[in-house]
Amino acid sequence: MKAERQFPWSSESELLVWCARTCVTEELRARIGARVGEPLDWGLLLDLAAYHGVLPLLYRNLSTICPALVPGDTLTKLRQKTQACALLNRSLAQELGNLCAAFAAHSVPVVPIKGATLALSAYGDLTLRDFSDLDLLIPESAVGAAQTVLFAQGYERKDPSADSAETEHDDGPYHVFIKKRSLFRVDLQWVMAHQHFSFQLDRPEFWAHRSRMVLGTSTVHTLAPEELLILLCVHGSKHAWEQLKWVCDVAELLRSHPDLDWTKVFSQATAWRCLRLVHIGLALADWVLDAPIPESIRARYSDDVDVGMLSERMPASLLANPRNGVSEEQAVAFYFLLKDTWWERWRFGLALCRDGSSIVDAPPSWFSRGRQLTQLSHLVRPCQRAVRNLVPSPIRGTINRWVDHGS
Repeated sequence: MKAERQFPWSSESELLVWCARTCVTEELRARIGARVGEPLDWGLLLDLAAYHGVLPLLYRNLSTICPALVPGDTLTKLRQKTQACALLNRSLAQELGNLCAAFAAHSVPVVPIKGATLALSAYGDLTLRDFSDLDLLIPESAVGAAQTVLFAQGYERKDPSADSAETEHDDGPYHVFIKKRSLFRVDLQWVMAHQHFSFQLDRPEFWAHRSRMVLGTSTVHTLAPEELLILLCVHGSKHAWEQLKWVCDVAELLRSHPDLDWTKVFSQATAWRCLRLVHIGLALADWVLDAPIPESIRARYSDDVDVGMLSERMPASLLANPRNGVSEEQAVAFYFLLKDTWWERWRFGLALCRDGSSIVDAPPSWFSRGRQLTQLSHLVRPCQRAVRNLVPSPIRGTINRWVDHGS
């Protein structure tokens, strides 16, 4: 039995977590029914479900387990929102099939990630996973050719200056395309990036281990489940697991693929320097959503103090007191703690000190290395001023590239 969480969820958040899964045990069904019979803020529950991208799962379980106990107007709103989501998902899936056929006709390699293919491979149902755009992995060398295909299909490049918030949170270099007179949006990706965070997606392993999936009348490529698991853990970590649906993605992938090659998962995660990001993804899927993780795999991260501490604080907005959580604005401290090695961590720390990151001077209360990082900055900043005054700019550039390469 799991230990009680140090930082509990609110009543509405706990109900949402219980319903945010495709597999509900009899014990959990009883707990859901009992909770629905208690006083709840149904407006808050719907807002949380929408924000966390789990409206379809919430509706499926409430309408199946205890529909008579849910206020009628709430169940109606849930049904309407879920039907709208399902309609959009089907339209996006059809468009994805058309686009993949167009890319194939022009010999442009492409692999859909997340979205429709994830809904089918992990959830077993196109309508159970909330998504609103099409994320396409392409080789960096094929960006120009991919853009030409999209233009021919009626897409136009979105101007990043039109939405500064989206630019900041986009999954990599800004190559977003909007189809004229439609709701379709395509993100071309070959690297996943955020402030002080980067993960290469254009890797030989991703292309070598592709499998095929039937999507309506089309056949598309998908990532192998082992690589997809790593990608999902890295993506959720990039955003400090701010949305519950990213935890659901990991949990549902584990439920639908019980025969994962774990040796392959961990060897690749080690080679790609994201092992502890995979650990935190597994810990959250286990802790929050009871994902089926073998005990031998759980043992790999169960003694990691940082993983244990962080997994109790995310998703932050579901906590009874969200201020105890890890917000996406604090993600840089999260990245620091979960670097795989001491060397990578402190090399990253040098970059943060050099760039004047806010966590250096005002670290979050949960950031256990904050004091050491502040002390490091007291050493780095005088050296930085001296280097700026005495060292020629080409040499300074070389030093900065060396620091950045390790972070």
